[in-house]
Amino acid sequence: MIKKNSLSFRIITRVLLITITLFVLIMAGYYYYARNIIREYTRQNAIELAGNLTGKIEQILQPMEKVPQMLASTMEMGLIHPDSLMSILETVVRKNPTIYGSALAFEPDFFPDKGTYHMLYAHREGDRVHSMTLDTEEYDYFYMDWYQIPAILKEPYWSEPYYDEGAGNILMATYSVPFYCLRDGERRFAGIATVDLELEWLTDIVSQVQIFETGYAFMLSRNGVAVTHPDRTMIMNKSAFSNAEEWNAPILREVGRDLLQGISRFREYHIPGRDKLWIYYRNLESNLWSVSVVYPDREMFASLRQMTTMGVVFILGGLLLLTLITSGVIERLAKPLTLFAGSARTIAEGNFDVKLPTVSTNDEMKELHDAFSHMQEELAEYVVNLKETTAAKEKIESELRIAREIQLSMIPHTFPPFPDLPQVCLYAMLKSAREVGGDLYDFFVIDKDKFCFAIGDVSGKGVPASLFMAVTRTLLRTIADKEQSPASIMETLNKSLAFNNESNMFVTFFLGVLDLRTGKLMYSNAGHNPPVVIGSNGNVSMFEAAKSIPLGLFEDFIYTEHAVQLNSGDKLFAYTDGVSEAENKREVLFGEERMLEIVDAGKHLDPKDLIKSMEEAIDNHVVDYPQSDDITMMAIRYT
Repeated sequence: MIKKNSLSFRIITRVLLITITLFVLIMAGYYYYARNIIREYTRQNAIELAGNLTGKIEQILQPMEKVPQMLASTMEMGLIHPDSLMSILETVVRKNPTIYGSALAFEPDFFPDKGTYHMLYAHREGDRVHSMTLDTEEYDYFYMDWYQIPAILKEPYWSEPYYDEGAGNILMATYSVPFYCLRDGERRFAGIATVDLELEWLTDIVSQVQIFETGYAFMLSRNGVAVTHPDRTMIMNKSAFSNAEEWNAPILREVGRDLLQGISRFREYHIPGRDKLWIYYRNLESNLWSVSVVYPDREMFASLRQMTTMGVVFILGGLLLLTLITSGVIERLAKPLTLFAGSARTIAEGNFDVKLPTVSTNDEMKELHDAFSHMQEELAEYVVNLKETTAAKEKIESELRIAREIQLSMIPHTFPPFPDLPQVCLYAMLKSAREVGGDLYDFFVIDKDKFCFAIGDVSGKGVPASLFMAVTRTLLRTIADKEQSPASIMETLNKSLAFNNESNMFVTFFLGVLDLRTGKLMYSNAGHNPPVVIGSNGNVSMFEAAKSIPLGLFEDFIYTEHAVQLNSGDKLFAYTDGVSEAENKREVLFGEERMLEIVDAGKHLDPKDLIKSMEEAIDNHVVDYPQSDDITMMAIRYT
């Protein structure tokens, strides 16, 4: 079973997504192309079908039109006796099966003895021909379209469909031809010769056209009135324009306008609430009637939809089969990845000798196998080296811890240091940036009446600085037992440190000797930060800046000493540059100005509290930023 979040699942889904997209695009292109082909084929078929139907109807109408034309010509020539006219009409109807009826309608008093109305009419009744004379005003033909319009236009005319009540008594259309006679030397209108076309018979002819299952053909008159239609209730009752209004279908109005203008067109039209249709229409040449053929859209594209449905089914089946095959292939190909993942977890647990899955192919899987194998070897070697390195590092760290303990044990760390010396109150602290550092301080009593103290900062950090610091502190104690002048101590100490100093290390150093009886302080400064004097009166000031170089650089350098008188209650604050140069993460230094502010604020504090307040201020300044230099402070109050 493929997991949803696995690589195999993602590959399969992407392949299927691309495949489905391609199939959709192909099917959409096929559907669009096939639909256009079907539409064009249907258009050609509609043109041909309408043309055939039009030709068939013209073959019926044109011979019919010749009959009244012949009758009109015969009447104008006066070759027929009036008593023979009825028999001629009967013969015309009998000999022409497409003609339902034929008539000769005369102008009032054309025959003086016949009266105002005189119309001879012969028509079919079943298998026989019936004739009649219409000579009363009950059948007032003078005001009927088939008579009145050709008389006015003086040309033949096909009437609109109508129900001929009182004569033919059916739905029909009439073709009328006017005829004339000479009276008093003038050519005067004499009457109308007609033939009648039964619409029921014409409808049967048009209905023979088969278009799919529900397609049909129909005819419209020149005014858009239905002449034939599969729905018999539409004949003579509805027109394209009335249906457009009733069905809210403006497209029917457009069709009606095209027919009036004699335009042929194949187009799609849709009546609200009904199925979409396609229609082709064209006019007859003889009477401006039109023939229309209608193709239901649903049936027209039924084969296309069926093929599309089958295509979709086959595609879905193919996609399912593709999914199954692809899943099996990808799962088989990706199986080594799962095994490699298990091997990687085992290696991560520390078992570097785990057996990797076998790969028989010479492809990317083989490269991955070789990469894992190489990683195993490198990790095993790395772990061995790491163990050795870690052991060595732990040993060094242990030695550094011991060295730190030794270094801290070398400097005084018991306070108060001299309980039997009430003249001196002292506190000092040293905080290394690393395990061991190069800062130092020291203090001791010389000849019971003199108090010696010193503070220094060795160049560099770490073990070399700590060794140099230890040598400096040891030499200081040794030399101070023999020399009492600060300048002499400095010069002797400098010579010892500079001798064979191939590493060129040095130490800034401040040394003071305080006479406990008089308060006189003799000091010498070898390039160290000047201490701060806090007077008993509250004044805070710094010693003058050092003018001598640090110890250890030149053996023969002459150091000077200076004197200052301390009064009872005066305090000294000595420090290394780790105080003033303490840096925070914004690379802003603590600074001497800030240091003096803290000293001034704590001038009434005892030495220990003064150093604690300075340490707290430094911590607040650097926050959690790593310490970059050793910090050493010493505070002395003389009483």
